[in-house]
Amino acid sequence: MSSRIMVINNSDNILAMFRKILEAEGHDVSTQLFLNSELRDVGKIKPDLIILDYYVGREGVGWEFLQLLKMEDSTTKVPVLLCTTAIKLVQEIGAYLATKNVVFLRKPFESRDLVKAVQSILGDNMDSPVTNLPESNGSVKKKTKTRSTD
Repeated sequence: MSSRIMVINNSDNILAMFRKILEAEGHDVSTQLFLNSELRDVGKIKPDLIILDYYVGREGVGWEFLQLLKMEDSTTKVPVLLCTTAIKLVQEIGAYLATKNVVFLRKPFESRDLVKAVQSILGDNMDSPVTNLPESNGSVKKKTKTRSTD
């Protein structure tokens, strides 16, 4: 069974790249430009994973949308893969966000890093290490595995 993944980014080119990589892995991919993203759209799709861009210069927008995702009943338990160059953010609040099913993937990354991260989060390969992530993300893998068996 393929997983439903929603990718939210500020670039059509990046969205197309994510779609190509993830569909090649057998996932059902929905994409949205960041500026057009609304919480109700995410709720309608009912994704198994949300990949969200958190880019420097528009931190407030990404942070606000992430908070809304985690406060909304329909999306609170959906794991989020946050792609970012904001290493300071990862160091400061990474452990806290891991308790909320938020995993970081540092940009820039290779397509294989994205695939490994998605596999790890969705449980497709629980023994595979997620690259470039703080150790605290181990709790996300456990919670995600528990969530998928409930």
